[in-house]
Amino acid sequence: MDSGKLSLGQVVKQTLTSQPSQNTLAKAATIPSELIFQIFKYVTSTSDLKSCILVCKSWCRCGVELLWQKPVFTGNASLIKLLVTLSRNTQTFPYALLIRRLNFSFLGENVSDQILQRLSSCERLERLTLGGCRRLTDNGLLKLLDKANGLVALDVSDIENLTDAVVELVGERCRRLQGLNVSLCKKVSDKGILAVASRCRGLRRIKLSSCENITDESVVVLAKNCSHLLELDLTNCHQITNEAIQPVFENCTQLRELRLACCTNLTDKSFTKTMSALYEQLRILDLTSCALITDQTLLKISHSAPRLRNLVLAKCGNITDEGVCHITRLGKHLHYLHLGHCSRITDYSITQLARNCTRLRYLDLACCTQLTDASVFELSQLPKLRRIGLVKCALITDQAIYTLIENRVVQHTLERVHLSYCVNLTVPAVLELVNSCFRLTHLSLTGVPAFLRSDVQQFCRQPPKEFTPHQRQVFCVFSGKGVKELKQYLNMVIVQQRNRNTGGVGDTNDQVVRPSAVAGADIEESLASEAEGVGGEISESGEGENENGYNQNNDRNSNLVIDGNHEGDDGFVGF
Repeated sequence: MDSGKLSLGQVVKQTLTSQPSQNTLAKAATIPSELIFQIFKYVTSTSDLKSCILVCKSWCRCGVELLWQKPVFTGNASLIKLLVTLSRNTQTFPYALLIRRLNFSFLGENVSDQILQRLSSCERLERLTLGGCRRLTDNGLLKLLDKANGLVALDVSDIENLTDAVVELVGERCRRLQGLNVSLCKKVSDKGILAVASRCRGLRRIKLSSCENITDESVVVLAKNCSHLLELDLTNCHQITNEAIQPVFENCTQLRELRLACCTNLTDKSFTKTMSALYEQLRILDLTSCALITDQTLLKISHSAPRLRNLVLAKCGNITDEGVCHITRLGKHLHYLHLGHCSRITDYSITQLARNCTRLRYLDLACCTQLTDASVFELSQLPKLRRIGLVKCALITDQAIYTLIENRVVQHTLERVHLSYCVNLTVPAVLELVNSCFRLTHLSLTGVPAFLRSDVQQFCRQPPKEFTPHQRQVFCVFSGKGVKELKQYLNMVIVQQRNRNTGGVGDTNDQVVRPSAVAGADIEESLASEAEGVGGEISESGEGENENGYNQNNDRNSNLVIDGNHEGDDGFVGF
């Protein structure tokens, strides 16, 4: 039979039973299998790797092991094919024992207990991702995990039926565990987490977001027994108090990420009385809705975590200019800062921030209602600014937009701009913004009267399904292709108006660089006339965007799980 028509399995068997020439054996088969395996890791093409396994027996064994180490599931068909192969009585290789990683996050609710039970022969699993597989119960998970003694990372986030029984089994069997994600598992309590904390002392990352039954007891034991923690996520764990945070800072000095969003019981005492050491590894700190903290916390943080990169202070209403000035001590290390709903800050602190933290890339100032054009003038000098949120900063005018884009560096860096409910903005200023910022992919203008007209809103993306009719009416967010179409449309309108005024013929690809007052009025007039044929102008304003705050999709955003970020329209959440 022609070897070109043989299946891969037949070719592998032929390779294992064939007798290669002595020269071939001397050159290929004598290479140590460990070295072959490391070399094959650099072979990124599956077809190339399949060719490699035909060289000799040792290459075949290493290649097959690498091919089976991390199966990829593009759909139900590939999963079924895997299950059929594993169920065969006669197999060329012990395929189940070759599997090290399984990721079912793309299959979601198609994964059932029966499927996990058929995979129970995969006893050498190291990483298992089941985030969002909501049909699963303890039955399937207990069967699969019973022999997974080598497991180092487990993601069972957003599985509503999962209970402490599974988490306790993980603690008992998986002593090498380094990462655990049980976010949104509402039935998990201290009982399960204590089992993991007492036995899995090499734990590096644990995500407990929205596990509402977790109390200080779990956190204290985790901190004392797992002192090498790098990431701790307690978002929406409402029962956590200052008593839990103290042992975290005392024992976990290597922390890189600490998320305490919506832990509303925390006060300054959590930081001012406990951050006695220097936490040079801490890069991400999320204090969203920790409304009781004040400027004193920021003073302590700026001294104890001098290399902090991402700081989220959204809805921390007690933060003032003094606190923001403390933040400026972070200098060039600070890249991401969220100050949404910190309504007490003024232009003074934003000026200091822009002059000291010169590497800021992401800045959200939504609902900081005292800010004026002066703040935007200072921020326009930031050479790496990519995203800026100014939602509901009602004092912002066109002059802020013109100032922002006068910096030629910003023109090449700015990607996302949030201007919803900046009611003083006009079409000419926004037109220049989209013409000047070549990398702009997102522009939110919800509630801006000049853009509440159907001829412009035709380029918007669809509003979220949960929005009310009124929110849908004022929704105006342009993303990706919509930004480009808005730009083309506005330029076409002004060219047509210019042609009507001059009687000449112009190019519809012309762009407006800096419209004069007269030209600006022409644009507004032209848009009004265009809108008359498609529904007229909507002048009523109202809430059309989501409030800034915690995003539950962040629960599944770590090395344990596929990223699933969804950005709010009135600001940007997540890292």
